[in-house]
Amino acid sequence: MPVYHFTLHAYRSWSPDHPRGYTRRGRGYQKPDPEQARRYDERAKQDPAKFVREVQILLIRIAYDFCARRKFRLNGVGNEEGHVHYAMSWRGYCHWHEVMRRLKNVLSTELNKHFDTPGRRWFVRGGSRKRVLNLPHLKRLVAKYFPDHPGPWWREGMQLP
Repeated sequence: MPVYHFTLHAYRSWSPDHPRGYTRRGRGYQKPDPEQARRYDERAKQDPAKFVREVQILLIRIAYDFCARRKFRLNGVGNEEGHVHYAMSWRGYCHWHEVMRRLKNVLSTELNKHFDTPGRRWFVRGGSRKRVLNLPHLKRLVAKYFPDHPGPWWREGMQLP
């Protein structure tokens, strides 16, 4: 059974002028670049998305429903204003890329319904995924790493927020 740790970043949540630098598609990590940040801002079609508490709770509930409908397992969730973490697993063959694509699609659709914001971008393109290799790694994610985030978190066995 594949188990993955997905990280989905909020749209425009990490600008090229961030003190720690930024990642550029196809080029990897880059040093902070205020001029590039200005160009990104000029081209942006929408304001940055922020995962405020209400959105964070919805990100947990929508993902829970997404998994339940597909007979996937949502092992845990961790939130903060700029990104959300999911630990998910499923049986049978379904490529991680397709799972992430469908998850982001459902999350965006449901958030837009809830806030009446048709066409609103909530996430950056792509996202991070790491294979969870063993049970101790999964336990550390859901018992330590996700709860260490400042927003609402959830793991199996807890009541949904």
